Amino acid sequence: MTNKIQDAFDNIKADPRLTESTKRYLREKRRENPRPQHHPVMRLAVSAACAVFFMIMGAFGYSWVLEPVSYVSIDVNPSIELALNRSDRVISAAAYNTEGEEILDGLSLRWKKYTEAIHTVIESESMSVYLSGQGELVLTVAADEHHKEELEEGVSRCAGHIGHDCHNENADLGTVSQAHELGLSLGKYNACLQLLQYDGSITMEDCKNMSMAEILSRLRKFETNDVTDDTDTEDVTDDTDTEDVTGGNPIKTGTEGSGQNENCHNGRDDNTPLRQRKGHHGH
Repeated sequence: MTNKIQDAFDNIKADPRLTESTKRYLREKRRENPRPQHHPVMRLAVSAACAVFFMIMGAFGYSWVLEPVSYVSIDVNPSIELALNRSDRVISAAAYNTEGEEILDGLSLRWKKYTEAIHTVIESESMSVYLSGQGELVLTVAADEHHKEELEEGVSRCAGHIGHDCHNENADLGTVSQAHELGLSLGKYNACLQLLQYDGSITMEDCKNMSMAEILSRLRKFETNDVTDDTDTEDVTDDTDTEDVTGGNPIKTGTEGSGQNENCHNGRDDNTPLRQRKGHHGH
């Protein structure tokens, strides 16, 4: 039965004219619908455009996520500095002395919000040793104009919530690179600059070798003397009936007595304290 079917199909043959007309039809259809040709130059241009696009997106992503735009320095005797991105999240934490390295060891701060990172450092077991005595904790902020006000307010709130003698300072963003060149944290460098305004006998190198506690202690002494001098000056200049000790005659203050009262200012032309802190919180 199988052989009979096979023999039947073997006898079926296409008409040569039909075969030729079919081939001709197919050739005409191919000419009517040619395959699209991809020009090599066009392919190269598209590839280059895609590469540039991804490079731009990568650079933008790096700028937004990984580029530091602001800094928060935490200084007691340990000096630790947090670098923040545009989202106010920590992208790096650096220690600027051995004590700071011991505190950062084992802490995971990257990608934390700066307020959370500050509390993580302050509440760490290693830091508690430095906060148990009379050491003063200083939080120093340096930020660009877009983040400055918000960041300063946030750090000020942190300082107010920390159960220790703590205050916050603001510094110029340009001083960050200067501090790092000297191997100092932003906070310690800012304190050194303030001390140098008061004491011209010391150098930045001298200040660099001091502990943060010593720098702050010296600043407090100068500030106390500064306030005392201002108070004494105000008491003298406000007394309109001050008598001339040598002559027993009253001295007029104001324009008439300005020449006689020059020595009452202790050689100071400006009574404004050199150092004014943004916020101080003691508990």
